[in-house]
Amino acid sequence: MQYLLNRIQDWLETVPEQSVRWRWLILLVLISSLGLSIWGVMTRMTLDMSPEVWFAEDAQPVLVRNAFRHQFGSDEDIFIAYKPKSGDVFSADALQTLVQLHRDIENKSAAITLADGSSNPFNRIIRIDSLYNAHYQIADGDTLISRPLIGHDFPRTEAEREARRDIALGQKSFERMFFSPDFTTAGIRLKTNLGAMLKSDGLSEEVASDDLLSSGDFMLDIGAMDAPSVDAAPEAAKFLEEQVLNYAQVVRAIRESLEDPKYADFEFHIAGSPSLMEFSMNSMEQASGLIGLMILLIIVLSWFSFRSFSAVVWPLSIVCISVVWAVGLGCWLGLSYTAVLALTVMLAIAVGVASCIHVLNAYLLFRQEHHSHERAMALCYRQTGTPILLTSLTTMIGMLSLTLADMPIMEVFGMVSAFAVLFSVLLVLFLLPLMLHIWRPTHRIAVARARQSTIQRIFNIEAFLGKVAEFTERFSKPIVIIYVAAFILLIYGGTKVAIDSNYAEQAREGTDLRNAMNVVDEKLMGGMALEIYLNFNHRDALKDPVVLKAMDEWVNDLKRDYPDKIVKTFSLADVVKDSNKVMNQGDPKFEVIPDDPRMAAQLLYLFDSANSADRRAVVSDDYSHGHISFMLRNAGSYEYTDMFERINDDIANHFPQLHERYPDMEMKVTGSFHLIMALFDLVITTQLKSFGFALIAISVVMMISLGSIQSGLISTLPNLMPAAFTFGILGWLGVSLNADTLVIAPIILGIAVDDTIHFISHYRESWIKHGDVRKAMHETLREVGQAVIFTTLILGFGFGVLIFSSNMGLAKPGALGSAAIFVALLSDLLFLPALIYWFKPELGRDKALQIRRSAQTHLGTLESGGSQ
Repeated sequence: MQYLLNRIQDWLETVPEQSVRWRWLILLVLISSLGLSIWGVMTRMTLDMSPEVWFAEDAQPVLVRNAFRHQFGSDEDIFIAYKPKSGDVFSADALQTLVQLHRDIENKSAAITLADGSSNPFNRIIRIDSLYNAHYQIADGDTLISRPLIGHDFPRTEAEREARRDIALGQKSFERMFFSPDFTTAGIRLKTNLGAMLKSDGLSEEVASDDLLSSGDFMLDIGAMDAPSVDAAPEAAKFLEEQVLNYAQVVRAIRESLEDPKYADFEFHIAGSPSLMEFSMNSMEQASGLIGLMILLIIVLSWFSFRSFSAVVWPLSIVCISVVWAVGLGCWLGLSYTAVLALTVMLAIAVGVASCIHVLNAYLLFRQEHHSHERAMALCYRQTGTPILLTSLTTMIGMLSLTLADMPIMEVFGMVSAFAVLFSVLLVLFLLPLMLHIWRPTHRIAVARARQSTIQRIFNIEAFLGKVAEFTERFSKPIVIIYVAAFILLIYGGTKVAIDSNYAEQAREGTDLRNAMNVVDEKLMGGMALEIYLNFNHRDALKDPVVLKAMDEWVNDLKRDYPDKIVKTFSLADVVKDSNKVMNQGDPKFEVIPDDPRMAAQLLYLFDSANSADRRAVVSDDYSHGHISFMLRNAGSYEYTDMFERINDDIANHFPQLHERYPDMEMKVTGSFHLIMALFDLVITTQLKSFGFALIAISVVMMISLGSIQSGLISTLPNLMPAAFTFGILGWLGVSLNADTLVIAPIILGIAVDDTIHFISHYRESWIKHGDVRKAMHETLREVGQAVIFTTLILGFGFGVLIFSSNMGLAKPGALGSAAIFVALLSDLLFLPALIYWFKPELGRDKALQIRRSAQTHLGTLESGGSQ
């Protein structure tokens, strides 16, 4: 291995010269590949923010949700909560404004295009439900009649409005759906076809990807909710992919409409899954601004570190090119991107900038020693090239470990991040020498930097690093003992971290999404929906009183056991009970499911005749498929663990009588919230597996490259501290982690190992050269320590800018990543030197010296032979 490392160093020493020699070929490859990548980004880039993106296409949760959507359409409802200034949703002004708003949305939904001729996002709304058209039932002899609460018969007097209020109070399904118990808040539900357009519905994938909103095929009749065709098996249904922009455009169009002055009497809050998608889209746009701030911060710190514009421009150019190459390649491979693309960019910046800083720092050090530009470049690449290759390899291993997860979003993130790291190292090796040949820090700058840099005027880094070397030598054993003790405590704290998902907590306090979720939870029907999809595989099964009673009893049991979580439920059993009560003069004792199958079937026939749209919302035309809807208060998925376990256990064991009558029946949990719950079970196992694999692989690489198990372990231990610190502190503080935060684990490992490799590699060279631990350590800290500090400041503060994101899925990784980088610095400056002072690893010195002596002997033989 030592022989191979020597050959690599010899080759790296020639790289700058070869890059200049082949500059026109390099520039040709650079320009052509960059153009191809940009074209791919502009023409083929797709974004996907749906929960399904975390799962494989054939994953069971996705198949169940597809079956549900195939039967009942999209579950991506938009819920508008409004508070009238009058404080009463049944006041004259509130009802008049509601009627105007309802009709306005209805008219816009029916229009093919907007007034200016552009595509109409309102086309995606296929049904509007509010107090205006909420239907209640009355009996007229043997006929069941369904009437809208307000409709076209607007209540003109206070007595009429109070009569409508009384009617609304008599409808169990209305409270918290259309008005709050105190009448201060009301709701409008907009049912969409988002995510529920079958590929067989006549739209090509190209149309769906390019402009879903411009197609008139999406405009469906308002007030009708016909079930999708059921020609194919529901589980095999294939839906057109929705872009997050489609969700955002619909919600943004609604927000713009609600800002009309004629609705000034209402305070609006928009909730529902599409609003979360809009929030994600806004977060991505905000993230681009934060990345711009990060780049600006890097520019400022790089200038203070090197006082050279070329030392600022070239590293950023390399980062930008590597990101465009990586994202462009992903686009050509057909990958869809999500919000974690921002983390890919951050990782590329971290790796690219860090490598460039190490090269520039070494270059300036050699220039300070009065080497020519060409010789300084050769020496700095010989010194830093091998560590750069190793850091890139270990970081790529960390990223590629994510592809072991059976999660498309993690596979894409890992693959594209590995591409970005690979392209960064290729550019650092072959393009940076050419860049510095064209424009480089001058010898005057190198000399001035040696005397006193801007940062050194504030804080003498070289003197500080000398004291660090003396301190770690003197207190090596106490430092190691303290670190190990802290590590154990942090590991224990990490075991206390709860993995939790909360829709509302994705947004900061005070944001529109957070406010909307709070209002819906407090006043209306809750911010989360859970669906139980029923497939009896038998016509008319859902007319059977035995089935209806079993559903009703089970739902009532759950409502009784989880009153703090379940706000409302909807099912066909509720329809039968309500219809039976109405047909019996509103007598409460008839609010039951009749035992007679013929009576139950008759009630369902009457209800279907009166309001077929509402019937189709809960049961299929042949009464073989149905669903039970649970409206839940927003809370973390961790809080719902017990309830989910209960539901799954009940589905498996609670309905033996039904399984006996209908042996092919299936009951399955689905809905957006269920996808999140299933996701977190998957994330926990896959992230642990990926992190473990990356740690083992990186340790093996370090052992092989350093020539011994002891050396590999010594270099690996400091890299565990940043991850242990971040997750351990969160555990002790009781802060939960979500899927976005867990993604930071391999990033922390990848970044932490970079400076460690540079440090240990340089120490190894000095140790082999001098054979003196103290001298090698002082030299390493003097030459590499400054670069490590510079990269830490730049990357630590750079990642820290994400803390200002309104999306906590980016803010938390930003905070954790920043903390991890600074902890990694302390580990490299204190823990790693202390380990080396205490254990004095041999690092393959004897073998390296033997190889070098053999090489010198061989060279001497050749020279003497040539002279003869």
